[in-house]
Amino acid sequence: MREPDANPVPMCALRPASDTPPTAAFPIAALTFLCSLGTGILWNALYFIAESEYGFTQAQSLLLAFLNGVLYTAVAVSAGVSVRWLERFTSPRGALAVVLVAQGLLAPLLVIFPQAMTLWIAAIAMTALGALQWPIVQHYLVSGRHGRDMRNAIGWWNASWMAATAIGLAITGPMKAAGIVDWAIPSLLPINLIALLFLARFPKKPPHHDASEQARHVPASYRPLLGASRILHPMGYLVIGALSPILPYILTNLGTAAAMQAPIGSVWHVARFAAVLVLWQTSFWHGRSGPLVAAGLLLSGGFALAVASPSQGVLVAALVAIGLGQGAIYYSAIYYGLAVGGARVEAGGIHEALVGAGYFMGPLLGLASLGAGAGPSVFIGLVLGSLAIGCAISIWRAGRASSHSSA
Repeated sequence: MREPDANPVPMCALRPASDTPPTAAFPIAALTFLCSLGTGILWNALYFIAESEYGFTQAQSLLLAFLNGVLYTAVAVSAGVSVRWLERFTSPRGALAVVLVAQGLLAPLLVIFPQAMTLWIAAIAMTALGALQWPIVQHYLVSGRHGRDMRNAIGWWNASWMAATAIGLAITGPMKAAGIVDWAIPSLLPINLIALLFLARFPKKPPHHDASEQARHVPASYRPLLGASRILHPMGYLVIGALSPILPYILTNLGTAAAMQAPIGSVWHVARFAAVLVLWQTSFWHGRSGPLVAAGLLLSGGFALAVASPSQGVLVAALVAIGLGQGAIYYSAIYYGLAVGGARVEAGGIHEALVGAGYFMGPLLGLASLGAGAGPSVFIGLVLGSLAIGCAISIWRAGRASSHSSA
């Protein structure tokens, strides 16, 4: 389905849909980039740090990833309730400030108390705080924006955070080579302090989001596509959650130099960023199910190749496929979610909860295969089986969109 207003517009051309202007683009983009730079370190480089600096085994890394995902999901699901409770004492902007300060204070604990237990506590607590942070940021992002303005805002926001996470993981390699990788997570303290400067330019509350204006820009086909993308969305993070903790060991087995492991591991981030740029600047996928199906196939095939890679070249190709598939799925999920969800914190909370669900399902399957003493083939089978079920349900749900589409 192609909409009359589906062509993207430049960031500087954003126009408010109501008397109260939306939150300015630059502060949101800057805060998002800085916080996501920290996320790239925390979510992804964490496992390289755990393996090289703290001697974590594959099982320990998978368990850490599982606990991160469970807590992230729990906090994200309750984001709407939490924000309403916090608003009894402060504004949404104030709640964001509390999150950033708390994360910043936790970050240097690894330098003060360089022990494995500190890594567990700091990583899990900082990850949980992020589950509250992002639904609020997304609330600011799209409130008061509709149609092309909203789509454009989601486009540059996705580009901001995906570029930052790729950088956050890639710089871990040089830090590891220089012997300063243990400072990666503590670096989140100055990063969050700088982010607070941009947060100061946010209004205390996001502008009003006009429900009638929203309805005018959200066709009926979006609802079944939202359902389809929300099934594939955790599947994308299931793959990442299963692969990220064991990727350092795959690279080591392939003979990859220690300094090159994190940069190669960031390839899927770069591919995901490229996918987002294409979706941002095009409209062919709006209201259509085909791109979601293709994304699911790329994700599944990429994972199978990555885990069973016989060489670095095959692994890089597999990571590219994973990045393209996961990027298309993520973009669709947040686009349809915030459009149909009316920019509410709850909409962002559900979106982030599905991220957490994928992050704990992947490691859970990895732990199950390790606990049974099974080899990589069983692990691949468990993940691919989950993906096959998720893709089948998603295709069925997406097929319903054609009955609502006018083109």
